[in-house]
Amino acid sequence: VISEKSLPLCKLFLYIGGASLLIDRLPRPFLDEMRTLLGESEYERYLAAMEEMPLSGLRVNSLKISNERLLAAFGNLDPVLWTSNGFYCETGGEYTSHPYYYAGLYYMQEPSAMSSAALLGAEPGEHVLDLCAAPGGKSTQIAADLRGEGFLLSNDLSASRARALLKNIELMGIGNCCISCEDSERLKREYPLYFDRILVDAPCSGEGMFRKHPAVIKAWLEHGKDFYCPVQAKLLDDASEMLVPGGTLLYSTCTYNLNENEKQIQAFLDRHPDFAIDPIPAKNGLSASAFLPGTVRLFPQCARAEGHFVARLKKAGERTERRRQGGVQRGKQEEQLLRNLQPALEEFFARSLWKPDFSRLKLQGDYVLEIPKGDVLRPTLRYLRTGLLLGQVSHGRFKPSQALAMYLRAENWKDSVSFPADDSAVRRYLRGETVDATESGSGYRLLCVDGYPLGFVKQDKQRYKNLYLPGWRMQR
Repeated sequence: VISEKSLPLCKLFLYIGGASLLIDRLPRPFLDEMRTLLGESEYERYLAAMEEMPLSGLRVNSLKISNERLLAAFGNLDPVLWTSNGFYCETGGEYTSHPYYYAGLYYMQEPSAMSSAALLGAEPGEHVLDLCAAPGGKSTQIAADLRGEGFLLSNDLSASRARALLKNIELMGIGNCCISCEDSERLKREYPLYFDRILVDAPCSGEGMFRKHPAVIKAWLEHGKDFYCPVQAKLLDDASEMLVPGGTLLYSTCTYNLNENEKQIQAFLDRHPDFAIDPIPAKNGLSASAFLPGTVRLFPQCARAEGHFVARLKKAGERTERRRQGGVQRGKQEEQLLRNLQPALEEFFARSLWKPDFSRLKLQGDYVLEIPKGDVLRPTLRYLRTGLLLGQVSHGRFKPSQALAMYLRAENWKDSVSFPADDSAVRRYLRGETVDATESGSGYRLLCVDGYPLGFVKQDKQRYKNLYLPGWRMQR
């Protein structure tokens, strides 16, 4: 019988045994290439690192909370050095079952994956494309850097993966984002010379994730190490046509393969003489590439992270305003429907200090959305979400969405109610149960944990009717 106290130690022993087996399972051609890539002494350090437990991390959502306030709740976590709001944390359910996770105050993310968006360096007001965005870690980090200003297009070709992306965008309280499910060929036709920064976190052979996800080895053996090279080249070429002069293109992978990394970038530069490497400093655990100056790698024996490669490129020219200007395009019928709905919307938002921009509202069936500023939509493209979902109108009444609750702040809502994180009412709410009211009243209220919104309730006398999104509910 394993006691609760001894369980973490048992897990460690089991992992070490599994990691030793993992070394034996690594493909011989891969190990030979790593020996050549690293040299003999560094190769031995790499093998030793592969027997260690992979590290987990969380990234603070600066749209909602400061590093200091989150660390006050969780204690002194070690910082991830290549980003300003990343921290190492223990693997397990403590962080994914905490109410703060459901409040969107942080995102669970592998530490090396935090490097890409951090090195992209998005700034408020810019238009940014995350070309291979699911499940959303990098997009949510870019959105935090934009601080609600500008526009983020998060794209993923897979509609099923994009649904996970959508949940994370909504959970983090992001309103200035559209989510598309398109290939890069169609995107480049609709957004020529449009984006200030583009992130291409490309599909790859995944060699850097062998320690954390050993199942990737099977795909490597099936496809071969260079399977994704043509896909990566196409993504880079198409991205180059969507980037404004003077813009930044960042390319990253989670693999070690030279053909997918340095050689891929050198081939791109040969095809595109208007691009040049924007050097990334080799510091804080980032190792300078020995094969292409200005690019960096992360190795598990050098950094507390899995394997990663990052190259940052600059397009020649000066940044100028080349984007089409204009507002939301609406037909006469949609205009009339929105005018009819305006009283219901005004009645609902009378309790809110934050008001939507009625000139930017758009209907999708019974759903009302606020579209990001600027001429951001293209009618020929497939969008999973076009901005902030405000809610649904039925029989002349407006029902707010979960996305709106996560976007708002407690101080925005006149009738918010807050419970401490350790109050049983919080977990009852997250499980979809009815919660006893703290005071008399009626109508929609924003239920919060320690002042951070979790979702809406509708008060009926002494009860809060639970409106938490069923698909998000806590299962335990």
